[in-house]
Amino acid sequence: MEQHRTPFVPQQAGFKFINQFDFPDFFQLKLPFIRFAPISIGEVMYGLCGGMCFAALDYFNAPKPIPTLTDVDEIPLKLFYYLWVRQLDSLSAEAVHKVFKWMVLDDNTLARVVNQWEIPKLRNQIDVHKPVALALVRTKGIADPTKNHQVIALGYDFEPTAKDMKIYLYDPNHPDAQPTLSMNLSKPSQGIGLAQSTGEPIRGFFLLDYEFKSPP
Repeated sequence: MEQHRTPFVPQQAGFKFINQFDFPDFFQLKLPFIRFAPISIGEVMYGLCGGMCFAALDYFNAPKPIPTLTDVDEIPLKLFYYLWVRQLDSLSAEAVHKVFKWMVLDDNTLARVVNQWEIPKLRNQIDVHKPVALALVRTKGIADPTKNHQVIALGYDFEPTAKDMKIYLYDPNHPDAQPTLSMNLSKPSQGIGLAQSTGEPIRGFFLLDYEFKSPP
């Protein structure tokens, strides 16, 4: 069994509050390639998962202690604005386009792409002790993009004979847990059996382009 970990420990480097935010209608977002007119952010995403992941990586890479607040209602305006800006950074034109493209792919095609391109990139980063931000594609079709999600991969186990793999996560929706993604890579053309330990559906994932910004 191969076991690889980064120094990112969710209980220390992750936010303590859960990803549950309500956005008024004046919080607008323009989706590249999807719609030309700005729309309410609540129509396209739930919470600030990408912002929380990018921000957690910022504090980790600074390095600087992450805020220890446990209640979203206690978040000061400066921190909320920072999370909002980092959320927008996580939703680059390329990332949004890729999410919508992957949502309409069939399951076996998605499994092959994850195995061929995303798994090697993830392993290369974690093998040199770098946690990485991931976009999780959960839905099929474009009816409800808010179901998709963003997390941080901080380590993995790989059993080379059976080709079973488990990826360890920081998930803003589960700040007090240690969620994992599990899969089997022996026959990717027939699917990889991707599953998340916390029970949410998942069809595929890809690495997000993260660039450091100094946290407040």
